[in-house]
Amino acid sequence: MALLSGDVATALRLLRVARTETAANGRGGPVGHGTLGTVDAVSLAWAERFARALAPLRTDQPGGERHARVSAPLPRAARLLDELGLARATPASLMARWADAADDTRALGGRAHGVLGAGPRGPVTVDLPAEGPHLLIEGPPGSGRTELLRALVASLASAERPDRLGIVLVDGRDGVSAGGGQGEGLRVCTDVPHVTTHLTANDPVRMREFAQSLSAELKRRAELLGRSDFAEWHTGREVSGRLVAQRTHAGHAASGATAESGDVESPPSSTLRLRPGAARRRAAAVVPLPRLVVVVDDLDALVTPPLGSPGRPAAGSVMRALEAVAREGERLGVHLVAATAPGGRTAQTEPSLRATLRVVLDAPVPGPDEPAPGRGWLTRPDGQTVEFQGGRVTGRIPRTATLRPTVVPLEWHRMGDPPTRRPVRELGNGPTDLALLASALERAAREVSAARVPSLL
Repeated sequence: MALLSGDVATALRLLRVARTETAANGRGGPVGHGTLGTVDAVSLAWAERFARALAPLRTDQPGGERHARVSAPLPRAARLLDELGLARATPASLMARWADAADDTRALGGRAHGVLGAGPRGPVTVDLPAEGPHLLIEGPPGSGRTELLRALVASLASAERPDRLGIVLVDGRDGVSAGGGQGEGLRVCTDVPHVTTHLTANDPVRMREFAQSLSAELKRRAELLGRSDFAEWHTGREVSGRLVAQRTHAGHAASGATAESGDVESPPSSTLRLRPGAARRRAAAVVPLPRLVVVVDDLDALVTPPLGSPGRPAAGSVMRALEAVAREGERLGVHLVAATAPGGRTAQTEPSLRATLRVVLDAPVPGPDEPAPGRGWLTRPDGQTVEFQGGRVTGRIPRTATLRPTVVPLEWHRMGDPPTRRPVRELGNGPTDLALLASALERAAREVSAARVPSLL
């Protein structure tokens, strides 16, 4: 039994009640004087905050029962840098990410980890080496396909050094046949240091040269890897780069100065062993083999080029090279990310048939309360689907704007959910997020002395 008393009901007396009935009152009564304590009085607002903090917590359930994970409603619009955790993109923060990728033993040869946007439980990501190797994005015109490709390019570059990851951009639809309505396409991503090549389907000579160069790159990688795949080849390089020579006898220390310039040392036995310096030089002599991501916008325009398109005669050669990437890229460390309109002949092509990661974007719906372009679903290789709002990277976000309070309705069944994301308000002045990120990436690449991946053109 608990008795509350005092001026504001802060005195608590806990009494033990007897289980046996007494003859006097016909029921059990308190035993002894009990234990006296003081209640920690709190305000209603404090109690409400505490209750909301406890609402998502669940006790361990026997038999492996699991509760549904807490999720938050998707925002109407999302900013990619916020989802990347790079609200202030600086060279130091990018170099820290690159250093983490270099220490990741699961990303030998280069990390290809991209962020699509905001999901119900945090950023929605794709890992091309682990889940891919290829990604296909489908959506009607105006659904945000090009912006999603730009976000992928930015997130891929922020996760890996430019000498361990190269990005090739292909704009399948030329501005002439599109009536100038395509905008800048993927050209705005060319300032990112990871981008080695940008092709627009408006010059048949340049398109054929690109197709030949891409096919030659696949052949070069196949000859270099032999029977190994991309990860196995880099595992061998890691091991060969860490060879340690056998310790020499102390009596040969004096003669070591004369033989230090050579690659071979003469230990007491008759066995010849390579010096560590020679092993490093031999490993360095091998041509570096970074991961390569080919990003294609408007793949359907290459499959069925419109009449009057300048690049129509060479579209077939580019498409054959991309189909070779779809067939052989997984073993060679080359990944394909393509965006296309739903339906048509694209569904029967190799990039569509071999894409294990798929994104379907919703048609845009006008209205102030409707989601911005970029709302869609990601389907993973295991069949799981997750909804997301694509991260915008070409918006102009005010850096020093005053943040005002955000008031949103809170339904009882959403209590305990994470707080609602603050809506993003863009202004028409200042550089874009992509331009700020590209500048930071360029400075970070100079700091780490990262060599550029050769261009295909």
